Amino acid sequence: MRFVSVALLGPMLLVTSLGADPGPPTDEQVAAAVAHAVATLLANQERYEPDPPVGGLPEEVLPEWQEKERVRLAGLRKSAAEQGGEEWPYEGVYRVRPDGRIPPGYRVGGTAIVCEAILEASVGAPNDLRVARRAAVERGIRFMLRMLADDPEMQPRKQTNYDVRGWGQAYALKFFLRALETDLVSAAPLRAGMREAIPHLIACLEEGQVPGGGWNYAGRGVSPFMTGSTLLALFEAKRQGFRIPEELVEGALDALEGGRGESMAYAYSGRLRDPAEPMEGSSARSAIAELCLYKAGRSDLASLRKAVDGFFEERNWEQLLVRKSRQGTHVPPYGVAPYYFFFGHTYAALAVEALPEEERSRYRERMRELLWRTIEGEGRWNDRIFPRTESYSTAMAILALVADRLPAVPSWGAPPEDAKERAPGKGVDL
Repeated sequence: MRFVSVALLGPMLLVTSLGADPGPPTDEQVAAAVAHAVATLLANQERYEPDPPVGGLPEEVLPEWQEKERVRLAGLRKSAAEQGGEEWPYEGVYRVRPDGRIPPGYRVGGTAIVCEAILEASVGAPNDLRVARRAAVERGIRFMLRMLADDPEMQPRKQTNYDVRGWGQAYALKFFLRALETDLVSAAPLRAGMREAIPHLIACLEEGQVPGGGWNYAGRGVSPFMTGSTLLALFEAKRQGFRIPEELVEGALDALEGGRGESMAYAYSGRLRDPAEPMEGSSARSAIAELCLYKAGRSDLASLRKAVDGFFEERNWEQLLVRKSRQGTHVPPYGVAPYYFFFGHTYAALAVEALPEEERSRYRERMRELLWRTIEGEGRWNDRIFPRTESYSTAMAILALVADRLPAVPSWGAPPEDAKERAPGKGVDL
């Protein structure tokens, strides 16, 4: 296996291949890596032009296609920089017919996640670092507000088939809520636009809930991945004083509980059919699902810890790694898809911060080790075959690295008796 170490040499970030696991990076290396990753994200902002979808490719052809795609994207981004880029589309195999463009839900959701990562890396940072970051994030907000207002594929809709608009709505909600609590975005019209959009996004998610509770972009039973991230956004919306229908959240929590197994493994979607669901296939979704139940008073620290341990256990993590940046999606024996790799890291890191303070440091150290084992190129991350998705993956890696500085996930209803709440984070001081 190839490992990568990131070290700071003067103002430069050096990436060096090593033959063995280099261990956890220092705080200085993390700060340098985050700064470099943010610079990568800023350079990746684009103005999306419909491009042809890419299906399966022969493995011997894939590297050549990836290199050509990197060159193509570099040209588009250079042109966008001159006009002012506005988005970071997430790219997957799913495209919208008839022209095969990236769906609006992926464009809005990908942009929201990158904006959140840039914002969290900038809270507490010196003003001279924040100027370009603020400008890029504000362009992203204008793009998201325009898409939410004008694109028919981002309007409220009952979830009946494969439709990723709810994914974009949930992450836009999460980012808008966070942005309103920081000073990175100071433009009054943008703040007013985000505040006005929040009740609309909540209504969209209410309309899009699947039968039986929860959310799933594939239109089937509850998905722990999408339900967990949506619930955390709704918990925060309630904390900030927005009206959240109680039955909306309670139904989703019921659905999550129905998918939980004895080992804290969760069904991929719907109710659990086998109580012995293998954690090898569930480790990327267990921590976020259990965190939601814990924050709603439906779980306890022992169960949350068990779900977190399930992510970090080597044999489970290796099942995620074997699918990282590979073609195909739900490949046997565990059906792990590549796009859950960094998702799992981000939400495991968030779940760690709900554990007792004295337990967190060893998990944080392990998380850094794992992220350092998967750095690519000049300090970027990517869990898909598509060069464009390095923006999403790098943003998720940033959020995992700064999880200890993020605000605590709020409770839904009465907090669990053994919860230890944290004060809001201060962001990374770069």
